[in-house]
Amino acid sequence: MKGVGTLTSLIVAATAAGVLLVLLSPDPKAVETKDQETGLSTEAYVEDTLGLQFKTAPEIHRVSQEIFLAKIDENLAAQFGAGGLARRSRALELIGFHEFGGHSMRDGLIALQSIGVRGWLDEREGQLLIPNDFNIEEIEDRVILHGLLARLLVHQHSPLVIGRLSDDEWIAQSGLHSAIAESMKAKLRDESREAFELPTSLVTEREALLASLPIYLSALGELPQERGIARIFLETRLRTGSRTLPSLIEAPPQSTLQLLGGDPSAVSPVTIPAPLVDQETQLEESLGAFQLQTLIEWLESYEQAQALALLWRGDRYRLFANSSGDHLLWICGWETEAAATRAAEILSRRHDNPNASKRFFSMIARGKTTILINCADDKTLKSIEDL
Repeated sequence: MKGVGTLTSLIVAATAAGVLLVLLSPDPKAVETKDQETGLSTEAYVEDTLGLQFKTAPEIHRVSQEIFLAKIDENLAAQFGAGGLARRSRALELIGFHEFGGHSMRDGLIALQSIGVRGWLDEREGQLLIPNDFNIEEIEDRVILHGLLARLLVHQHSPLVIGRLSDDEWIAQSGLHSAIAESMKAKLRDESREAFELPTSLVTEREALLASLPIYLSALGELPQERGIARIFLETRLRTGSRTLPSLIEAPPQSTLQLLGGDPSAVSPVTIPAPLVDQETQLEESLGAFQLQTLIEWLESYEQAQALALLWRGDRYRLFANSSGDHLLWICGWETEAAATRAAEILSRRHDNPNASKRFFSMIARGKTTILINCADDKTLKSIEDL
């Protein structure tokens, strides 16, 4: 189940922890005196740290909470399309993330970007938004400002293409961007550790949020944290010298398999059969290696999830509907037949709501491929199995 085997992840994280303390620019004594000691402004310090320069001067706007939330909602709609989050929520529920049966994916993503934070990057406008009571004289807000400026600088050099990225690419690249900002903040907190000896209210609020979200969303929130895979990906590559920070920013991972340490060249496009004439396609997407790992960890164990995620070789799912209701077809490729067989065994376990309408379910392993079918009626299930 989720959380089993976390000792392994703690050991890996411990190796990566604090990497930027060594790799980034020389450490001054405290955040409050950084400008005096380095001779750099906040913006210049961020540029010096990341090894890049702002292409345009940072724009920072103080806004009300209402505007803050509205802007986040607008950006999500631009990325996922009108109704896209509701369709994803339903597709993920049919795949096996049953919590989405009672949770709004839209509300969860808005919460992830607004709760336990005091600033946000509007990627469509390239602007930073902060609350009206943001106070640069307060050490916590000053640390947050450095993280926000780091996120903006990364965005200027490697902007996410709103509405054009697949879900897996979006998770990989936004996770890396967030990890860079979080590493910056961690460095500054360490330099003023006395002010952060106890968890701040923001940290406590953030932890409470992640514990309350469906596992798919809480996994997204954990990506840039100290033990999250995006943070480990970033810091281990900087420590080993296999990548530089500017190169990671300008050539980010295209798949979450890379964040997990897998070889992206091994991934192959998955072909999904064309829908039948009476079937209306509502969504086609990829779950990706990282969220596959999240699902298998919840169903089985951390160790099994980690092993199978690295053997993922691409997937594609389709949410569609006909006169009998909505249905899902998910095809996933694997490195070996043994991986496909084991994955089929685990993914066939269901935790559906016993009070929900009866569904017709099939999980098949064919060679190096698994095929999951979840239908509202037996006739549609049979028609898909015969393809």
